[in-house]
Amino acid sequence: MSPRDDLHLDPELIGLLALGENPGTPEQIATTRRHLSSCGQCSNEAEQLAAVARHARQITPADSLVAAPDHVWDAIAAQVAPSAAPAALAEVAPLPPRRRASWVATAAAACVGLVVGAGATHLAASGQSAAAPGPAAPAVVAAASLAPLPGSRAQGNVRVVSTAGGPRVVVDVTGLAPVDGYYEVWLLDRKGDKLVALGALDGSAMGSFAMPRGIAMADYPVVDVSLQSPNGDPSHSHHSLARATLPT
Repeated sequence: MSPRDDLHLDPELIGLLALGENPGTPEQIATTRRHLSSCGQCSNEAEQLAAVARHARQITPADSLVAAPDHVWDAIAAQVAPSAAPAALAEVAPLPPRRRASWVATAAAACVGLVVGAGATHLAASGQSAAAPGPAAPAVVAAASLAPLPGSRAQGNVRVVSTAGGPRVVVDVTGLAPVDGYYEVWLLDRKGDKLVALGALDGSAMGSFAMPRGIAMADYPVVDVSLQSPNGDPSHSHHSLARATLPT
């Protein structure tokens, strides 16, 4: 599975990139990154699918299940087997020639179906009904938008939520390209003189971090996302990509 610089990246490769994978040899990975940096269509598809993956990972057994609209199943049926009815989708059918314009939407719809199916399976195994109320979602204490810094396309949102184990900082970022290093989340004071490392973002550019004990949001209201080199140096790289200031 390799990039096709003359056209676009293979859909399977875009799907793996959206899940945080970097398949291929170092040379193939470098070629893929060059293509993503120059092809708006492929980079947009990768970001759309990455957003689907991030939202799917946020779903828990406590979330309410909502049946997918008919048009979602119609889109899957039209892409997988144009002559088959939605009820027959469980049967294996050869894929028709792909149309890139609809591939992302169909893949996203499939993810929605998988997430709903997984939730229903859990409820059935635990003896709960889909209508049974689950525990209340964590209360949002503060929220802010991550804004890109000069030269960066990274953006997203930050939420501080109250949990039984204490406050947590939930970060969701888009526009981060695959890199040799990793992305780190920090808390800064308003002057930027003091900082506390929260942790590294996972492959989906999303993370949930415990607020360190003794650290108050009022003293460290700035959330910073930086690009770090895998050189063993735990200090800030001074290469910040996005920031948000939480209301206090």
